[in-house]
Amino acid sequence: MKHLTKNFLTKALLFVAIITIAFSCDKDSDSRVKLPIVSFESSQITINTDSGKYDLKLRLSTAASSNFSVKVDLSGTAVENEHYTVASKEIAVAQGATEAIYPITILNDNIWDNNLTIKVTIAPSTSYVVDPQLSSQIEIKMTKEIVLPVISFSDNTTIHTNPFNAEELTFTISSSEILKANTEFIIESDSDLRIGDDFLINGGSTNRVTIDKDSNSKEFKVAIKKKDIGGFNKNLKLNLVPADPKRATISQDKGSVTIEVIDPLVDLSPMLRTSALLGGAGFQIYQQVKGTDGSWVGRVTLNSSSNTEKRNYLRTHRNLSFIAAFDCNSNTAGGDVLRLADMLTFGSADTVIADYGAARTARYFSPTDSLLRFVADGKNIQKGIVTSPKQKFTAKLILRENWETGTNTNKQWHIDSKATGGDITKSTVPTFHTMEIWLEKLEGTYDFTGDAEIIFTAWFKSSSPYFMRILPANLDVKKDGDMYKVTYRYYPR
Repeated sequence: MKHLTKNFLTKALLFVAIITIAFSCDKDSDSRVKLPIVSFESSQITINTDSGKYDLKLRLSTAASSNFSVKVDLSGTAVENEHYTVASKEIAVAQGATEAIYPITILNDNIWDNNLTIKVTIAPSTSYVVDPQLSSQIEIKMTKEIVLPVISFSDNTTIHTNPFNAEELTFTISSSEILKANTEFIIESDSDLRIGDDFLINGGSTNRVTIDKDSNSKEFKVAIKKKDIGGFNKNLKLNLVPADPKRATISQDKGSVTIEVIDPLVDLSPMLRTSALLGGAGFQIYQQVKGTDGSWVGRVTLNSSSNTEKRNYLRTHRNLSFIAAFDCNSNTAGGDVLRLADMLTFGSADTVIADYGAARTARYFSPTDSLLRFVADGKNIQKGIVTSPKQKFTAKLILRENWETGTNTNKQWHIDSKATGGDITKSTVPTFHTMEIWLEKLEGTYDFTGDAEIIFTAWFKSSSPYFMRILPANLDVKKDGDMYKVTYRYYPR
């Protein structure tokens, strides 16, 4: 019995020895080479993207018996070809190596986020062993001290513009550095003025501007839509906002610009000092026309006042007619506001229906009661420009002999005035021509800082053969294309 027990123990020990020897060899019982276990050096690592690259290290449990490749899968919040690039999705392992390098190129210029990650995971294969207890996946955290470009208005001083002028303003936004990608900005308006209704950006209603790649500035234009509203006063504040806050930041001091859209009320009292004659409305203003020798000639008096309904306009009274066309200046309380009668020299057989005389006629020439429009120079209401809307004057021509035959009380104009209640438009006297005269434009300035004065030039046009047929010898009337140019001066009496 003892012999059998001893024999059994001997055989058992021999079997254990054989098993131990077999499992301690590098080859399997069928002489195949054992597969290496592959893993990363750690499961997580943080890298600085400013380095421009990172070499990921792969470790092998045993030296490679031959060349082979380890396949990997890439994931994470970082985007391949935007934040990083790799040459392959495989890690090459050389024969005899116990580790391998997987190079990752960091596209540092495109890193706008300091919370990006790249996850590299070893994929299963018949060429190697993946041990789940080892680091078969590594998470690479990409860090960067991000210094975003600072965007600002090149000039953020407060700008004044008058909506009557409908100006187009140019602004420049600048970056503190050359931009490495196209960067879009939103121009937000802090005002009750509305884009499209009250102003335009770059000719339209789009409020987005892009600074191009490899540039550090961009111009854009703001066009204020025309408003003829005396006393209009609004602020339009434009604020810059990056469309993508990861690409740029806005200057705290120069990230906005304010446009004062203001049409200040002009005080016309320096021109309105002496009351009108004969109890008429308004005040007396002297008017002259520039003469051929450069002096001011032919002074007449106009009755004018401020227009309370349409502010910043000079209102005229009993002045919008061709008074004096047939020598009745002595009967008038005012005068021809544009002195057109002085520029209509007729032959002895014709004249113009112009006026019945003082206080008797509803003026036939009445396109508007507001001739001059005052536009302040910024906020200085004592100086600025004067202009006028385009307007038309109409008159009918009648033979002098049909109009002035007889003694004064029996002249046709006097008889007709009584019959029509002083309304020339109701006259039944035959006419032979209707004349239309267009005031095409008017440009000038006013200055109330010293001796109040208004000087402007008016351009007239007419298809009538009677208009400017014979130019006045003493007036500086110049032909300008198909228009006639006349310069005037107004000052208070």
